[in-house]
Amino acid sequence: MADSKYGKYIISTPLIVGPGGSTNEGVKGVTFPKEFFINTGLAKGCPSLVDIGWHFTIPDPDPVEQTHSHDFDTVSCFVGSDPKNPSRLGAVVEIQLGDEKHILTKTCVIFIPKGLEHCPLIHRSVDRPYLQIVFAISDEKQYIASQLKGAVLP
Repeated sequence: MADSKYGKYIISTPLIVGPGGSTNEGVKGVTFPKEFFINTGLAKGCPSLVDIGWHFTIPDPDPVEQTHSHDFDTVSCFVGSDPKNPSRLGAVVEIQLGDEKHILTKTCVIFIPKGLEHCPLIHRSVDRPYLQIVFAISDEKQYIASQLKGAVLP
């Protein structure tokens, strides 16, 4: 994927560094990722939002998200749930980045620069649950408003 215009934003072999700069490889009792959620409501002044969602089957309707863009950067993680093969996503998911379609089958991280149109996110198959985690460098209202395409929020 790196040889395409936006493929460089899909990282499927992240470097996982533990305490003291060591990799987590071979360390027992360490799990990655850890489930978490944070927003300005939980940590006043937090400049970001983290949104987590498990995908157990193909959503109905699918796609859930249509093509859109944000005026802030986001990072979207797709994490497989097979402890014996964590790089396997357990699903076949199509995502549009700009004018390119990409097929996701591996655990990966996608950097989505502000202004880059992305989605729809189309599920071709889901044979094992996977986790999607979105990080937005934005306050929660700004993030939700961009998802709702200009809806008025309280």
